[in-house]
Amino acid sequence: METKSPVYIHLGEAVENPPVGSSHWFGYPDLPPDVEIPQIEEGGESYALTLVCQINLSELPLQPAQKGLLLFFADIAYYGGHWDEPSIGSDISDNRVCRVVYVPAEKMGTLVSCREYFFEQDEPKAIGLIFNREKPTLAEPELQLFGRTDHLEWEDWPSPCEGWQLLLMMDSMSGADYSYNFIDWGVLCFLIECEALERKDFSNVKTIILST
Repeated sequence: METKSPVYIHLGEAVENPPVGSSHWFGYPDLPPDVEIPQIEEGGESYALTLVCQINLSELPLQPAQKGLLLFFADIAYYGGHWDEPSIGSDISDNRVCRVVYVPAEKMGTLVSCREYFFEQDEPKAIGLIFNREKPTLAEPELQLFGRTDHLEWEDWPSPCEGWQLLLMMDSMSGADYSYNFIDWGVLCFLIECEALERKDFSNVKTIILST
């Protein structure tokens, strides 16, 4: 299957209380009441995966236009200076440490902010997003939906993800209230099987860090 053309993501301004259902990097997720925040269990305790971003599909320059919300979660606390051991590295991860939640258009009206769930945690402020087909400048972090990445040193993704599609790429990046360094300033990649993407089935997304 042909690789989908890349959509590049550019960071806007920090937003204290973004509109429910809007696109933003970091911040707090918006979910329907019947959808739980993805969690991971370590040492007998459970904690929420970090919201990397949520993407309102209607804001993307796609043809045909899409609707709904995609939320990307990953266990990246280690790379933000927390915890002692990383759970995502330079090998393909299992899907226990990353989750992508798809909210279809018909459920967008049920979204509620999960901000209160994190009342004891200081999450980075939400950052507004701009989407287009223009590559980021050297001064910007490389944030990307779909396409290919120059950071992949091989012809294909490692097993068992041969032939899969890049879904989202997050660069190492830092700001006023966050700093993420993925193995010597690498990139975090979310991967999905092409046929699963066409079906909007995000139940088996995996992650890998690429660092050169």
